[in-house]
Amino acid sequence: MFRKFFWITRAPGIALGLLILCNLLLTLDNANLSITRIWLDIDIPDPELSLISALLGLALLVPHDVGRSDWARWLLGGVFFGFWILVGATMVGYYHHLGNGDFATDLPVPFCFFVWLILLFEFSRISWCETREPRMPPPARVFFNTVVASASFFLLISAHLVTFGRTDFRRPADAAVILGAKVYDDGSLSRALKDRLVTGIELYRQGLVSYLVMSGGTGKNGFSEPRQMASYATKVGGVPAERILLDEAGINTAQSARNCGRIAREHGFKTYLTVSQYFHCARVKMIFERNGSSCYTVPTCSNEEVRAAGALTRDTFFLLREAVAFPFYFLYYR
Repeated sequence: MFRKFFWITRAPGIALGLLILCNLLLTLDNANLSITRIWLDIDIPDPELSLISALLGLALLVPHDVGRSDWARWLLGGVFFGFWILVGATMVGYYHHLGNGDFATDLPVPFCFFVWLILLFEFSRISWCETREPRMPPPARVFFNTVVASASFFLLISAHLVTFGRTDFRRPADAAVILGAKVYDDGSLSRALKDRLVTGIELYRQGLVSYLVMSGGTGKNGFSEPRQMASYATKVGGVPAERILLDEAGINTAQSARNCGRIAREHGFKTYLTVSQYFHCARVKMIFERNGSSCYTVPTCSNEEVRAAGALTRDTFFLLREAVAFPFYFLYYR
């Protein structure tokens, strides 16, 4: 029974190891590309932190058969246990900041909790699970393990998207960036876009920001997303027109990040709040910070329109899409 359980939990360990080693390759090229702190936030700078974490990445990828030797069990068990303690400290820090009100969330489970569980299972596996000859033929075993590890990788990414995205990091900043979304042919705003605007206007009314930056493109119907957003903010939200800045070339998240970086330099902005749906927030933060903009993400409000029929289906679709987009941007967007 325990052998089957550890066999199932082995795949997330392999997926975590691959993520750690991919992160190391990027960090050696540029320390600012590291995402190690999403699961291990200790007082060590990068690339040193990612180099230390690579020890865990390698240990997670060691075949279980190596556990037949006692020295390997002791070595791997020590690595898993040591990082289990460090990740536990990161988790304690998360709840300390949550208790202090540094951020808010309706899902108080950090991503490092899942890493902590993986390390607990891996330590238990290497300590107590005996090795046996596999019953499955080698080609079938390789194929099956590849499929399961790949699925685990995307589940791991999804866990980060959800736990990070459901956290509201609002605080005083220079401006809030409201990212564009679909404007219909009649000029009305989509549910997603209206929800982003409601949240951005709320940040302005709370006095957390002095400016709203509307970033988006122009649709095939000829409507400029930023201009429609600005019109809504002034007419419905009561935001003065002089407090709204337009980025009409933000055709995607990466281009919005570049353009908002330029706007920040022109206006002397030091920090942004970025507003989008929860599943988008992790990628937004990564891309904005890779463009040199300090930003904190704020997920959109859950208003009645978003709770309408079909919202769960839409969220699931976009979450799956982000689970593919995040690793792509992580690896290729520098």
